[in-house]
Amino acid sequence: MNIDYLFIIFILGSLIMLILTATLVIFLITHKKKQYRNLLEKQQMESNYQNQLLQSKLEVQEQSFKHFSEEIHDNVGQMLSIVKMQLYGIKNSSKEQEVVTKAADCTELLGKAINDLRNISHTLNSAFVSNAGLADAIEKDLEYIRSARDVKCTLHRSGQEYELENEKELMVFRIIQEAVGNAVKHASASTIDVYLHYQPDKLNVVIADDGKGFDTGAISKSGIGLNNMHVRADLLKGNLQLVSEKDKGTTITFSIDNTETILPIKTIDS
Repeated sequence: MNIDYLFIIFILGSLIMLILTATLVIFLITHKKKQYRNLLEKQQMESNYQNQLLQSKLEVQEQSFKHFSEEIHDNVGQMLSIVKMQLYGIKNSSKEQEVVTKAADCTELLGKAINDLRNISHTLNSAFVSNAGLADAIEKDLEYIRSARDVKCTLHRSGQEYELENEKELMVFRIIQEAVGNAVKHASASTIDVYLHYQPDKLNVVIADDGKGFDTGAISKSGIGLNNMHVRADLLKGNLQLVSEKDKGTTITFSIDNTETILPIKTIDS
């Protein structure tokens, strides 16, 4: 066996080993890519499933809001209006000054109650936010808080305003509405400031109050109100942050990407 023959065998063997090695490497790379693709698909399916669950929760909640809104407007509001008319009739027909005075006072109080219920009815209905626009809907909600409670509520706007998708505006409104409601009911705040800072690619939102605050380490997201805010922020792909300190108030911040599209919230027409 001469040297040339051995050299040829060595070259062929090396080529075969190189081909086998390359084949093995290509197989491993392809296999890893397939595993990675399957993992991404699984994560995407899980993410879509979670989004659908969150979406379903919000759809049920919005339907409940719609039902309450219609009940307040169609039934409670109408009954109170009838009572108001009857009191007005008593005031005009009675000859006793005390009865007239009390009927007039009750008529005035009922008028205020009817107006407050009308405001509540509007802010519970998702169509109100869509028709009024985000900023005006927030202003209307703060106006109701100012008239019903001894709380100074102010909306601050900055940047070039623009409209978001209806679903985004509704979710942002609900987060702000929840935060303001918590500040009034639980924090006993005397001042609430809502900031809308419009940027070309995102909307930054801040809700700050001077209420009694709380220890954030002692609470969890399990509370219904706080959980609802986080659910909506997650669907908006936003990062909601809450900073609070006892006797120093609470500040909630989050941002919404204006380039993302989210799933629509469905409402069931009755």
